[in-house]
Amino acid sequence: MVSFCTTAAAVCLVALSGLQPGVAGSTTYKFTVESVTEDAYLAANLARNGKLRVHVNEVATEQNLVTALKAKLQQDDALTGGPCDQMKVNSVLKDMFYQSFDYPDSTTPDYRQLLQDALKAGLDVFKDSKYPQTDTAWGDVWGQDAGASLGYLLGSNSTQIGCVIGKCTTVEPNEEEPTSPIETPTEKAMLFCELSPAPVKGKAPFDEEYFSGLIARTTLLKDMTEDDLKAPAENSDASAVVPTTLIAGFAAMSAAVSV
Repeated sequence: MVSFCTTAAAVCLVALSGLQPGVAGSTTYKFTVESVTEDAYLAANLARNGKLRVHVNEVATEQNLVTALKAKLQQDDALTGGPCDQMKVNSVLKDMFYQSFDYPDSTTPDYRQLLQDALKAGLDVFKDSKYPQTDTAWGDVWGQDAGASLGYLLGSNSTQIGCVIGKCTTVEPNEEEPTSPIETPTEKAMLFCELSPAPVKGKAPFDEEYFSGLIARTTLLKDMTEDDLKAPAENSDASAVVPTTLIAGFAAMSAAVSV
């Protein structure tokens, strides 16, 4: 009996030892975190206010947000699934603006194109390009990733912003040095931006007049300059008319005097 139990235990140990490497040796995924340049923040403000008559708050870079965001991306569960071309992020990172993109080595991210793509995807969520009139309708917008991301990016009350890049990295076991896994960054990445104060999820992040301007805007972010962040003068049309009126009046007076 003792011999049988010993044999059975040995068989179990062998089976377990055969299964364990498959579990411990599976590929996992993490973010390699990179800083963004000032171009990212200009692009964000252009997305919010460029070439628009009605403006929301301009957002300023806040280093504390950047630091906190980097820490969030460095959490073990930041990426909840792979492979890298099908990245899935945790719920914390979904509660902010994010946009996936290809990021080959020795290239610079095109922040304006990234945000342009996000704007298009977000605005496409709105049915018939109409402004939602109820909380239920806004809930439908926020219920889609592209709509929620747009809401976080364009929240009218936000005044601060922090952005970072997370580059998807595969983590594979190292048989020679088990405590030093092999990490390989890929060409798949995400741009994350956290704004503060953040809009309330499920509620309108901006008003209808601003939304109408977004829908009507045709100038692409890549064609804008920093000057396009300036709100147009409210009386620009009227001021242009005044000189013409004055000239006509002087002409009439001159004609009367000459008679």
